[in-house]
Amino acid sequence: MKKVNKTYVMGIVCILFSFWIFWETSRIPERLVSNEPGPKLFPYIAASGIFLFSVVSMIFDGSKERKSEGKPYLDAAGWKRTGIILGETVVFALGMKYFGFWLTSMLGMMMFIMTLKGDKKIKTVFAVVLSIVLGTVCYLGFTKGFVIPLPKGEIWSMLGISMI
Repeated sequence: MKKVNKTYVMGIVCILFSFWIFWETSRIPERLVSNEPGPKLFPYIAASGIFLFSVVSMIFDGSKERKSEGKPYLDAAGWKRTGIILGETVVFALGMKYFGFWLTSMLGMMMFIMTLKGDKKIKTVFAVVLSIVLGTVCYLGFTKGFVIPLPKGEIWSMLGISMI
């Protein structure tokens, strides 16, 4: 019996998911005031990226998986790291509610970098600076550039502290 190629299966699932995103996004009503891109832009970009990279993965990685039959996708350490990342994502979502986007994005980025680095040597100073810069750029980009309100955090509201 021939073994199912997981790369092709996931590729097809992701392609169907991208079609679903296109379908749902096309149902978003447009109320453009000026020449703004509108609420459909980011979902269309995401769906296009998912579609493109699924096809690329199926083309380039599908044949590699056929050659490496029998090797498990994740070993015990990989599954452990996956569970840790899932837990970090839950903590990140809860932190967003209570501490707001800005602080949580910096701390979350730091957590993810340290978890995903594995055996690679990444200097802590570099990870801290990268987390602060990326968190700040994302926060200012959305709040000032796109004028999209992000969660401020319930704790800061209770204390009467205003985030930028």
